[in-house]
Amino acid sequence: MGVCPPQPPLYPQKADADALRAVQTEWPPDGDEYAPLHQAKRPDYSGTCDESAGDDEVVDIFRLRNAGYLLQYFSVGIIYGGLPATLYGFFIGYLNVPSYVYSTASVVMLMPWAFKFFLGLLNDCVPIRGLRRKPYMCIGWTICTFFLLVLATTSFPAPYWCTDAYGNPITAISRTAFPSLAASPSLAASSSLAASPTVAPSQEAAEPCNPDAQHEGGKFALLMALAALGYVIADVAADGLTVEFARREHMATRGRIQTTAYLMRTCGQAASTLLVGFGMNGKQYSGTFDHALSFSAICAILAVPSAAMIPISWLLVPETPLNKEVRLRAYFSTCADLLRSKAFFYVLMYQFLTGVLGAINTTAGGLVKNYWAGVRTLQNSIFSLVGNVLFALGLALVRHKGLNVSWRAMLGVTTVFLNLVDMPFVFFTIFDVVRNQYFYLGETVLYEVPAAVNFVVSTYVMVEMAELGNEGLVYGLLTTTNNLGGPLGNAISNYLFSSFTPSLSDSSNYIADTPAFRSVVANSCVVSYAFAFAVLPLLPLMPVQKADAQWRKANWPRREVYLIITLSSVGMAFIYSVTVNLLSMFENTMCLKVAGGSGCHP
Repeated sequence: MGVCPPQPPLYPQKADADALRAVQTEWPPDGDEYAPLHQAKRPDYSGTCDESAGDDEVVDIFRLRNAGYLLQYFSVGIIYGGLPATLYGFFIGYLNVPSYVYSTASVVMLMPWAFKFFLGLLNDCVPIRGLRRKPYMCIGWTICTFFLLVLATTSFPAPYWCTDAYGNPITAISRTAFPSLAASPSLAASSSLAASPTVAPSQEAAEPCNPDAQHEGGKFALLMALAALGYVIADVAADGLTVEFARREHMATRGRIQTTAYLMRTCGQAASTLLVGFGMNGKQYSGTFDHALSFSAICAILAVPSAAMIPISWLLVPETPLNKEVRLRAYFSTCADLLRSKAFFYVLMYQFLTGVLGAINTTAGGLVKNYWAGVRTLQNSIFSLVGNVLFALGLALVRHKGLNVSWRAMLGVTTVFLNLVDMPFVFFTIFDVVRNQYFYLGETVLYEVPAAVNFVVSTYVMVEMAELGNEGLVYGLLTTTNNLGGPLGNAISNYLFSSFTPSLSDSSNYIADTPAFRSVVANSCVVSYAFAFAVLPLLPLMPVQKADAQWRKANWPRREVYLIITLSSVGMAFIYSVTVNLLSMFENTMCLKVAGGSGCHP
């Protein structure tokens, strides 16, 4: 078959907008030249490369035969929430890895999200038996299940800290009047003599029973990353369907399918967070129970829904087979034209730069949480669960009240609110004004509603940027640039905060808890907030709303320089961030300064 002809624009050009001037709208205000665009009828897509995208019928995602679509997001949420939830207890409590290794492990485990661009390209360009979504869902869940089972059967080392007769980790020794109490922050946390494991300046770190445990985290993080790669493959395929389904919705209600999908993902996260919270709340995992599920058992449990999604994806996901061959030359020509677009370039740069700036955080977070706030695994998971519920409420709020509210306004307000809310919880804990796990975790609950608004707005923009036939690639490219920000920002953080002295990554400094070290930690937080507020000047890169996004696409120029800047910046960021973060995972290289260490010595 021949190459498909040029595709018509998704929305009317400027001349068409003039013809619709009389249409009354609520947003944008009267006099705005692109105001009527969002009420325009969509053109006929019959005969284009993407047959499914040309179907204007709204998909009923709640029908049984389509149940696999929402179950994709629910199952992704289970693994996406479950694996990261194990890190706090396993890496900080059990292995006692340096804090920069802990933060890097969190990033490495989520690094497969940075491959969404390439996975989206596979979805769009390489259909399997005429299907672009379902086969990749099955492949992804197979990979995820395999590596979860590998994690479940891999032996892991003895814990870093010795334990007392009650099973409490002995993390500190003290010359105080209550040495047995001071020797164990977890015991102090549960004692009637102390509301939190606040330690005296005279304390020092105890000798570990297995010092080599600190170096074992890397292999587990890499296996978790490979399991994550599997569910990301499935998620990218589901996102391609999401864009197709969303574009069939009426302009006034567009966004409801997306929001419902992410509500399901949030519900999955809540379920797995609850599992980890109660299952891994053993004392060896910074918990309070005498008995707990092992890390291996949690991975085995997570493998069950992953395996179940293989047949569900094939049988209960709606997808119409392609009736026309996808030609790579025509496809890449369309994609290159998109990357030359100034409108797309602005959105892409916003996603990338805000991802980087937002990810530059102090490496002290995990150890402050464990040693100063005294957060236990169960409470950490319960508050995460409450946070997931509030995140879901935030999504619902946007779905019902915010579909036509200015995106810039929502992003700006939530950015300021998130950071202002965070400050008192952090600084009160650092300076020992209030050291209580419930107080410290309160910030995580307040954080979620504006975080949901921030998240869902970015998905709305992605839909408006997509073209017919390349939905998976557009969704993947925009999310890849944003997700690349996390690894790149973490790599910058490791290098930047490794220069702070005393070291922010050494747990013994938190056990000693000197006034001078508190100031060092506080200064690192101030630097983090400065980077967080630096995203505000970038807001003009984002369109105001849906109609503005379509007007930009129709009227803004297309130039080769945007394509060059996009590919070069994303490519260099990808190579640098992957390399530096992987260096932090291996015993022989994690000591390098560029990886966040203090320097390697022979």
